[in-house]
Amino acid sequence: MAQIDLRHDIDCDEDTFWEKCFLDEAFQNRMYLDELKFPAYEVLEQKEEGDKVFRRVRVDPPVGNLPGPVKKVIGDKLTYTEEGTFDRKAKRYTFKVMPSAMPDKTKVSGELWVEKAGDKKVVRRCKMTVEVKVFMVGGMVEDKLCEDLRSSYDKGAAFTNVYIKEKGL
Repeated sequence: MAQIDLRHDIDCDEDTFWEKCFLDEAFQNRMYLDELKFPAYEVLEQKEEGDKVFRRVRVDPPVGNLPGPVKKVIGDKLTYTEEGTFDRKAKRYTFKVMPSAMPDKTKVSGELWVEKAGDKKVVRRCKMTVEVKVFMVGGMVEDKLCEDLRSSYDKGAAFTNVYIKEKGL
């Protein structure tokens, strides 16, 4: 089982991050499809109930240079569905990810939040757990997933700051 703890400086206040970036479909489409070059990103469902926003998205991340044993397990294409809940009062997003390959052997879950770091400055935090229970290659698959998650979140943070500046947020 692998743990990831990410921190990224974002140049906006908390409400702007959540409402104008994280929960904004146009922002998400641009980030995943244009910036991260994911072959597909689709919001399957997003609904609000009281102080909670439930969201389910389907994502096809690029599958690049996979080690042979990992490619044999995952295949040439990986799709996953993320189900998450944003709690407006707590200002936290909790999520779980269900991959198309080995969903019964793979568990990915996490929590994302921001911490105020100044005027129009927050630190985006994300803690994730990645567990792949496949004999002999589980650790390699976990390492690859963690590497890809870190890379995507790093690029996503850089894009978020460019987007905020571009939109004058």
